[in-house]
Amino acid sequence: MKALVALSALALVAGCSDRRNGESAEDFAERTGAGAAAQGGEAAPLGEVNAQPVVAPTGSSVLTPLAPTAPKALGAIAGACSFVYQGRSLLVAGADDAAGAGVRGVLVIDRKEVSLPGAPAGTAQVVANGVTLAANGYSVAVKPGSGSAVLTINGPQGETTFAPGSWNCAR
Repeated sequence: MKALVALSALALVAGCSDRRNGESAEDFAERTGAGAAAQGGEAAPLGEVNAQPVVAPTGSSVLTPLAPTAPKALGAIAGACSFVYQGRSLLVAGADDAAGAGVRGVLVIDRKEVSLPGAPAGTAQVVANGVTLAANGYSVAVKPGSGSAVLTINGPQGETTFAPGSWNCAR
């Protein structure tokens, strides 16, 4: 009888277990955000899923850390920079060096995904020197300094400053 109960429990646990070993490539791509949705279908969320919001020492705007896939929302770019505060990426901005492409940035403010245009003639080098982006009732500025950077957001809730942070750029 004890053996029957043990076998039944084992069968129940095996039936309920996660079966990712048998997962197809398509299932894996969909689960990680690299599937059809990320290639022209519904866009992956910009913010990390279930992330704790980041609160600044001054002001009342709250930012959600960005998901690793957030730079894809910028489209084709030659170089991008990320504002990192307390080890979490809060803003990604980039530019394509092609004529007239301009600067673009994305972030999640107060649980809203916000895409902001910047200088219409900006290049990747312009972005590396700091950016000012504005649209949708928000103005966002990053001012890099020696060893640290400051992110300032002006919006419906007033001014919020995240500092000290870092402005990390890649080309």
